[in-house]
Amino acid sequence: MAGENGSVKSVLITGASTGFGMDVALSMAQQGWRVFASMRNPDKSEALLSAAKSAGVLHRVHVVALDVTDARSIERAVAQVLAQTGGVIDALLNNAGYTTVGCFEDIPDADCRRLMETNFFGTLAVTRAVLPAMRRAGAGRIVLITSNAVNAPHPLFTLYAASKWALEGWAEGLAMELAPFGIDVAVLQPGAHRTPFAQNVIPVVPENSAYAALMNTAAPGLQRLDRWGRDADKAVAPIVNALTCAKPEFRRQVGADTLLFALLKGLLPYCVRAWLIRKIVGFPQRNALQSRLL
Repeated sequence: MAGENGSVKSVLITGASTGFGMDVALSMAQQGWRVFASMRNPDKSEALLSAAKSAGVLHRVHVVALDVTDARSIERAVAQVLAQTGGVIDALLNNAGYTTVGCFEDIPDADCRRLMETNFFGTLAVTRAVLPAMRRAGAGRIVLITSNAVNAPHPLFTLYAASKWALEGWAEGLAMELAPFGIDVAVLQPGAHRTPFAQNVIPVVPENSAYAALMNTAAPGLQRLDRWGRDADKAVAPIVNALTCAKPEFRRQVGADTLLFALLKGLLPYCVRAWLIRKIVGFPQRNALQSRLL
């Protein structure tokens, strides 16, 4: 993909070792983009590089070591990309993130802060690092991956939901600040997809937790949701479109579940949406476990 001056366009992707990040990296390379696929541990790049080789686009995929929670790592990574592109980054996909599953009271404060450092502050830091080059170019694209957690109540994923709500609020104001410089901001809200993201989650249930019965009651419903998830490749086209189209939508839902709950969010109060989540997941009703918890 060539820019206006004939140069090949470049994209920096965070969290590109698996899941959406890896799939989008491959798709962008196949469309002719120069892809800088960043990950905290480059040793985990084997799957990406093997797939790129099979697709005949290995020469367009460059693995970059980048830890979004480390300021020096971000500085080195962005400097490396700019050195290889002649000082231009056309697009940034903020995809790095993770979640915990557990009741808020059981999650240590250090774990709460660690999640926010990756999902929220890490996104801010990487974006801040690429903006000077985009402003100089008078063009650029910042794309954020949030979640259906901003539309539907997410019990047991409260910190993850908080990080995604924070990103959306930040992005709304950021889009207005950057528009005068020719830089677009786009937000994508994926629903449930079958990716390694969910498979890597370890439940937090401390010994003697007051919430153990609740976790046991909710577990089957959460497992059913994972089985109902879409194939991950169905999210690739909307993400690639947000990175490459002439003028992206500011916010786009990805998946039928996200479309449904985004609609319901505008029509129904929280209590109704919470009731629906309880029905879908099998989450306990008010006071349902009180006798077991006393």
